[in-house]
Amino acid sequence: MKIQPLKNITDILENSSLTKLVQRSNEINVLNFKIQQILPVQYRNVYRIINLYDNLLVIEVQNATIRQGFLLQQSMLLDLIQTDFPHITQLELKLNPNFKSV
Repeated sequence: MKIQPLKNITDILENSSLTKLVQRSNEINVLNFKIQQILPVQYRNVYRIINLYDNLLVIEVQNATIRQGFLLQQSMLLDLIQTDFPHITQLELKLNPNFKSV
């Protein structure tokens, strides 16, 4: 039987997929908080950031009315977001009827 060398638990955890998932979730939460501060007050608590990839910001909204409001002002909202996050070039709005505002 071959004896395996001891491994440091910290090294194992730092490289685990769970750690990467938690880090990504934290990044999205921080981004969500920062964007909540940027966008107009009337949009607060009716959306959340769910992803950011390839310069595309994915926003989840609770109903079609809110989605339509975002679409009508999409260029203005994107301009506001780009003041702090110039790498974001597109918004994608996803409807989630199960989304509950806080």
